[in-house]
Amino acid sequence: MANIEDREGGYVVRHGLKAISEFGRRREGYSDPRFNPLAAAFPILFPYGIGGIEEQRKRTIGFTEHVRWALQYHDRRFRTHHSFPFVCFGIEQKREAMISARVQMHRRDFERDALAISTLTVADLKQAEKEEAAREPISNPRVKLLRNHVFATAGRVKGSDWVRALYRGQIWGTCLKLGGPSLWTTINPSDIHDPVVQIFAGEEIDMDNFMKTLGPDSNRRAANVARDPYAASKYFFFIIDAVLRTLFGITITKDQVHTTMGLLGRIASYFGVVEAQGRGSLHVHMLIWLDDTPNCNDMQSLLQSNAAFRSRIQEYIRENIRAHVDGLDEETMKNMGRESQLAYSRPPDPDSENWENEYSDRLQQVVRSQQVHTCSKASCLRYNKYGRLICKRHAPWELSDTEVIDAGGRWKARRTVPFINNFCPSISVTLCCNNDIKLITNGADTKDAMWYSTMYQSKKQCKNHNISALMAQSFLYHETHKNTSETIIEQNRLLIFRCQHAINREMEMSGPQVVAYLMGWGDCICSHRYVPLYWSSVQSRLLSVFEGLRTNKKRGM
Repeated sequence: MANIEDREGGYVVRHGLKAISEFGRRREGYSDPRFNPLAAAFPILFPYGIGGIEEQRKRTIGFTEHVRWALQYHDRRFRTHHSFPFVCFGIEQKREAMISARVQMHRRDFERDALAISTLTVADLKQAEKEEAAREPISNPRVKLLRNHVFATAGRVKGSDWVRALYRGQIWGTCLKLGGPSLWTTINPSDIHDPVVQIFAGEEIDMDNFMKTLGPDSNRRAANVARDPYAASKYFFFIIDAVLRTLFGITITKDQVHTTMGLLGRIASYFGVVEAQGRGSLHVHMLIWLDDTPNCNDMQSLLQSNAAFRSRIQEYIRENIRAHVDGLDEETMKNMGRESQLAYSRPPDPDSENWENEYSDRLQQVVRSQQVHTCSKASCLRYNKYGRLICKRHAPWELSDTEVIDAGGRWKARRTVPFINNFCPSISVTLCCNNDIKLITNGADTKDAMWYSTMYQSKKQCKNHNISALMAQSFLYHETHKNTSETIIEQNRLLIFRCQHAINREMEMSGPQVVAYLMGWGDCICSHRYVPLYWSSVQSRLLSVFEGLRTNKKRGM
């Protein structure tokens, strides 16, 4: 077992020595466990060296199918292992990168580009490394060609920044079909203390007769979530689906979207991108399209000429988008203190005779604990161009005695405390978690708001590496290990794969994120399916049908 160092799974970060292959099945007729890499590398998970993933069987079981089975195994040993999910995810990414690099070979321009790429030198990439470090554009056209092919390859590798960038096109496609979105919301469930996630982690909790004083304490709850990323990831997707179905009134089946009147109105579509915050827990940024929303032109006209329409929007803001709670001022907040374990509870029962009082008390507690923004250098304070520290979230926010919307579509929620962020009261009371919600009026600032939303929603993960430097290292390895008997095209395909694989290895992924990719839950929650439209194919079809376009194209018209 050449891959193992001083502990199980240590081969994940081992470099230099020749490791056993991650690809291929055990050869028929051999019983040596070294031919099954995961069984050999994890003797605790596979104590007899058999039963490993992709082992030879009478009935073939795919890699992904077997990994998903392992993560759901009853004794939880696979999903609580410190490196098993990460190794499996790395193998999936590596295989996708190899397949994607091979697809690149069949592009019509690859042969031409391969000749240019073959003239690259380490010095070229080192110069690009310096330019990238100085935040200057890459000057060498051959380096730019290589980067373009590497990035195109990454577009088919799950979890990469370039896959997330594709979501922007899907969001804009939804806008073309349904018009601009109506709402922007962020939901950040409290995965540490919610009793549902504790049940997924194996705790015995009676939700029908729930008692807050029983069950695991806060330290044990945090340890359960930290040890079991599968439970945390499953809880997140389960609870977001429950919110969409029960609070928002929209249910997705295999082929249809079913909507009813929800707390925010009747939803026509939604598109959410999932990401992890600093401690690894998942949250979602979501755009929501409401049914029967006026288009941009009608919205602008109604806002300018119809006072009754503006009054209805004010009422909508009052019910669903708040930044104020009656009885909660700055003095009261100081005396209340912050309660961090509110989520270990059940929501108030709507059938209870005392529901309204319970709802109001819970809302005050959640807003005090989850919606009060505190500026700090570690979170939001940044130096502006004048050298002054300012909050990147623009706190403190402007105060307002009532809900306001003007003829240009600019609106404000009622706010009497400058550091309380917007929230949806139904989400706050139900999940006891931090959330944010904003109205998009399709007024004069729609373009700016939509551009910011799509940029923020599909933003890249944090990057602490220089891509050109990684490519330079991969290029140097490639030059010393390439097979000179292969064609230039095949050599460059392998170079593109090695560069992409090096970038993948530098990505920072939390356990819940990795589990979400392995289980097929992904990083996108949306109501509709999207089919990519390739302009080159559309153009080719148009030119074949309309010959006059081809003639005009040759003439430069």
